[in-house]
Amino acid sequence: MILANRLDIPDSAVALLWDMDGVLIDSLTFDYEVCNQILQSQVGADVRIPHSLIKELFPLDIHQFWQKILERIGVSATTEVIARLATSHDLARQGARFPLNPGITEILEAARRQGLLLAVVSNNQTEQVKEILHHADLLNFFDAIVGNDIEHIAKKPAPDTYLLAAKLLVVDPVRCVVVEDSLFGGAAGRSAGCYTIGVATGADSFAQLNASPLIDCAYTSFADREIVFRPGTVTEKFIVTPNEFVSHMLEHLAWRLGCSITVRWNNADWVSLGQAVGTTLAKFPRKAGSAAVLGMIDDGSAEVRVTTSDEHTLSIQGTAQVDVDWFLASRCEQLSSGKPLVDFLKGMAAAFPMRLDILVCNFEDPHHTWEGIFRSVGIALNAMVMTTLPDTSITPIGPVGNSADAETRHWTLVHESPIAVELLRKTAESEVRVVLDFSRNGPPQCHFDVANSINIDGLPALLEELTHQAQCQLELWFKATRINSSHVVMEDTGMVIGRALKTILIQRMLHSGINGAGSSVTTSDDLGAAPIGVGLSIEGRKFWTFVPFQTNYAEFRRRFLIGHTIGAGLFSEDLDDFLDGFAGGISGSIIVHVRRTISPQEGWPLIFRSLGQAIHEAITPNPARKGLPPGVKATLD
Repeated sequence: MILANRLDIPDSAVALLWDMDGVLIDSLTFDYEVCNQILQSQVGADVRIPHSLIKELFPLDIHQFWQKILERIGVSATTEVIARLATSHDLARQGARFPLNPGITEILEAARRQGLLLAVVSNNQTEQVKEILHHADLLNFFDAIVGNDIEHIAKKPAPDTYLLAAKLLVVDPVRCVVVEDSLFGGAAGRSAGCYTIGVATGADSFAQLNASPLIDCAYTSFADREIVFRPGTVTEKFIVTPNEFVSHMLEHLAWRLGCSITVRWNNADWVSLGQAVGTTLAKFPRKAGSAAVLGMIDDGSAEVRVTTSDEHTLSIQGTAQVDVDWFLASRCEQLSSGKPLVDFLKGMAAAFPMRLDILVCNFEDPHHTWEGIFRSVGIALNAMVMTTLPDTSITPIGPVGNSADAETRHWTLVHESPIAVELLRKTAESEVRVVLDFSRNGPPQCHFDVANSINIDGLPALLEELTHQAQCQLELWFKATRINSSHVVMEDTGMVIGRALKTILIQRMLHSGINGAGSSVTTSDDLGAAPIGVGLSIEGRKFWTFVPFQTNYAEFRRRFLIGHTIGAGLFSEDLDDFLDGFAGGISGSIIVHVRRTISPQEGWPLIFRSLGQAIHEAITPNPARKGLPPGVKATLD
């Protein structure tokens, strides 16, 4: 059952039991504003309560809230002081008018139309709850109000208040849906035997709610949902889901369908998201009943067969080179495994409906393989449904550009010289500005504007390894403009740094000549002592690879390239994408020799350090090569 296109509940549900603070009303913002004022007026403490602490303790009743606050900020207080604080807090709430959280009125009205019973179960006193609901124009929606001051009824996180609400409504708790903003309240709902929903508009984050076994389904909010695919410009895209990588896969799907896309999705039920997308795509006119394609991106590829069928199925198999179980269980950026993507595909197959057969052909990096899969599905569906606009092209009457224009349309060269360069790249996904200055050498200055879910705190330390050895100063600004994805951050950063180096390389080639190639090996001792060696050759083409000396490549990927966390939260597979982007930006080949077994935590800093050494040698002036591009192609295109 879907209420107001915002909230999904089991079809068997007959009652909705709502927490109040942080769920129905935004009282957390109010607490942010008044708690420090109350503390100063009643205690005179020269201490501020951080918002994070207020949010953490927000689910507690007011007396417990203030007791914990004083303990945590190191202010001793008697029972009398705590009572004064709680009384002041109560009085402030009585005079307040709390705003409703998004979608609440719409859901309550829809629930009434469906004949559902409604109750509020709050960790506040009953009469205060009624007063607040009255001022919010919500009181008349509810059949029962249960506060925390009922005799012989234990407060949350005990199940008693939810069990009492079910009893007052004369319904079985298993047919009740509890809506909470905290794991504290979720524990009460779960132990009462209710289906429990968490919404991240109060105490706990979406990630905390979604990861907890106490919560059956987590929501970012109860804002309206929207799924729109329109034939047209594929760069027109607005995608918001609770997971950045799921959003990224939707982007690939729309791109290959030739559609602009708008998606607003508020929960972690990925099957339902797939069903919504499948239902939307099924409305397009059909061109064919089946399609088969090979789709790929970088080192990820898949073969996909799609057949219209009421007996909808999803099959994912692999070639002899792919351990499918390992692939599906592998972390993929912001996903701990591929299960959400499998759930999405199941939902889409069911709603279209279709038989969807996927053969995973290679698995070098989880996100590349998943991109290959979703690209393949998009290509196949594009062959089956009419999503493209009619041909409106006209015969050109004059020059319209050339390949050089296409290559440089996203780039702005602000400044260039043999010593320094400033370069800006803008795409539909990101804006990256890089300043490289070989007249200075110091720690890089990095500024990242990305989603909170993306952890790149450890990247500046790795870039310092690189720039210290390359003997230059780096300033970097990265802004994610549409889709946030950790591999995009790494790849685009590497690409722009590489392109900036290529610009300096060309300037030096014309000014003084350069070596054009380099490595981290400078003495024979380097071959035996260093576990990592890196070679770089700038020859006008992109390539990069790892060569393990003591193990096969499949085992090397498991132990080093995929699924490891480096330093301050970096993903090993994303660092591989940095090399990918860098090789493309500099138009060069990179080879990494792994001479003996080494942990990823130790090895990746060595790779960045060794690459910096190779860069330094490659751009070192060589008068004998003045004016000559490096490499046998004699071009840097």
